[in-house]
Amino acid sequence: MQFNRLTTPLFRLLKLFFIWPVVSYYRVIHPTLLENSLTVFVFHDISDEPSEFCAKYGLNVSPALFEYQIGFIKNEFNIISSDDLLEARIPPKAALITFDDGFRSYFKNAVPILKKYSVPSIIFLNMEPVEGAIFWSGLITYLCERKEDFRDYLKSNLLERTTPKKPLFLYCSRNLVDSYIKKAGESFEKEVSQFVGEFATEEDLVEASVNPLIFYGNHLFNHDVPILMSDEELLRSYSQNSECLIRYPNYRNMFSFPFGQPGSCFNENQIELLVKNGVRKVFSSYPVTNRDVMSQYLHRIPLSAVHNSVSKIWFAVFQHSFRNLFDFIR
Repeated sequence: MQFNRLTTPLFRLLKLFFIWPVVSYYRVIHPTLLENSLTVFVFHDISDEPSEFCAKYGLNVSPALFEYQIGFIKNEFNIISSDDLLEARIPPKAALITFDDGFRSYFKNAVPILKKYSVPSIIFLNMEPVEGAIFWSGLITYLCERKEDFRDYLKSNLLERTTPKKPLFLYCSRNLVDSYIKKAGESFEKEVSQFVGEFATEEDLVEASVNPLIFYGNHLFNHDVPILMSDEELLRSYSQNSECLIRYPNYRNMFSFPFGQPGSCFNENQIELLVKNGVRKVFSSYPVTNRDVMSQYLHRIPLSAVHNSVSKIWFAVFQHSFRNLFDFIR
């Protein structure tokens, strides 16, 4: 969402005098940044009619733009599959295409485009909303946006102070939300379903599970905030989701953290806990390329509707390097 401002004339000036020279540096003068790395991209919703939730949180890409982005990635990178990653078949300038959550638009709109370009992908699924339950991320963002009394209730019951850098919904534990819902006497299921949009069905998963380009991964049973969970709760949700997914032949024991930001959404101990319990690869949504391609913990670069040109996609890929360059200059 913060990149919307880059559609202004100011961005064109930045592109001319700063972005393209820096991109050229990393691509031409310092090519090892990509040659010896793995760039993992993450998407969510591919639709011309995004839900309010997907539009507000920058999760949507139109099918036409998604096709443009996939074409760009295929031209500039060597796209690998989940099995290639697990078996360490990682070529120079490797890239992996991932999705989170389980929106039906992945199966309806993204898969045909990926098939057209013969591009493999893995979608990290929350199986509880696939089975028809309320989507937890949708519920807590809906309550924080629409219910002033919930915001007041949450703040009055928090033991720690909230900070402007951390959205209020990231403080929403199960106990706090469940106690509010019980007090309010409402379920909010219909409202949240409309707010979030359509999730995949089990029939969608069964049909796609035999496609050699599609893999399924674990995103917890529902989209809880991991850092608010105890070790037991995290493992229970991971295991419950795994039990649902293991019946599909294309399931791979890889995991992406809901919300995805290190520190504010999950911690290093939780990474170690999952790896200790058999997870082969763990993913964040921190926007940086992976220099250690053999690491069990990998970062991902989100692409959204604002990444609608070559310069903006490269900016997403190199933005962490831009920060390092600024630090060096200072």
